[in-house]
Amino acid sequence: MSVIIQNREDLEQRLVIMKTQEGWSIRALSRHFGISRNMVRRILRKHDKRRDHGHDILLADRQVRKEKRTSKLDPYEQTLKGLLEKYPRITGQRLFEELCDAGYSGGVSILRDRLRQLRPGPKKTPIIRFETEAGLQGQMDWSPYTIKFIKTGKATVECFSYILGFSRRHYIDFTPRRDFFTLIRRHQDAFSHFMGVPLQCLYDSEKTVVLRWEAGRPVINPAFSAFITHYCCRPIICRRGRAETKGKVERPFQYVEGNLLCGREFQDIDDLRACARWWLRQKSDTHVHETTGRPPLELFLEQELAALTPLPLHPYDCAEDVRKPSAAAMSPPQRCFVNS
Repeated sequence: MSVIIQNREDLEQRLVIMKTQEGWSIRALSRHFGISRNMVRRILRKHDKRRDHGHDILLADRQVRKEKRTSKLDPYEQTLKGLLEKYPRITGQRLFEELCDAGYSGGVSILRDRLRQLRPGPKKTPIIRFETEAGLQGQMDWSPYTIKFIKTGKATVECFSYILGFSRRHYIDFTPRRDFFTLIRRHQDAFSHFMGVPLQCLYDSEKTVVLRWEAGRPVINPAFSAFITHYCCRPIICRRGRAETKGKVERPFQYVEGNLLCGREFQDIDDLRACARWWLRQKSDTHVHETTGRPPLELFLEQELAALTPLPLHPYDCAEDVRKPSAAAMSPPQRCFVNS
């Protein structure tokens, strides 16, 4: 007779118990099923209890064991809930750092298990990501954040983000505005940070980069085109309404929010920028990326740095231009590529 094992209950009642009734020894059962002798004894004891007292006694025993089980995380339960209430998007790693500062000596795995219970993640439709070769592509974006500074009070700041598609090495900075000249200067800072420039970069359809769309194609801002051409980089514009195309830069904002901003307070924007520089070196560059399985800095130095276009000897002159918007708008459309 063949037996279909569907779960532990089948193993307990149909196999171990049947073989016991046939006269198999505990040692023979252990060898045959690949389980310890103590496990065989537990299965037999549970079977006897069920026969003598019913199924409810097993549930009661399980509840008692659950109540007796303690965790190193238990003394920090209220601290954990308080941090989650104050910073709903904080990452497990940041929670781990905060609890360790408070004296927690357990591991990060049980903390993440508890975090999944307290803050179950929403189900999302999977999106296919396309990997790029070393030095081929960067992705740039902005994200606004309202931060309550200790000295200067509440203010909205803009986070500039630039990430290399292959190594996932990241550059961020915070500014009070996101105008054209700030965009240029932050690009130059990012290129200096990477010591080179990728061959192409993905952009949203924002006014500092794209003047307008004509016949389904973007018309690039001539001033931005002049800048990006100086660095031998080709702009690729995402189709409107397709933010997921830039997933490599969109998702790191979640990491910035959960690992840099959550759980920290800042004196002013200068303090925030200084902390961001520290965070890039100590956290972003060194953490193991979940997609590549490597620290971004390690992969960057090993494979991507040599593939980047070298920086020009003379940086682009980003002195503020007095060109009128109408003059820029009347310039001939610049050829550009659209990413679908």
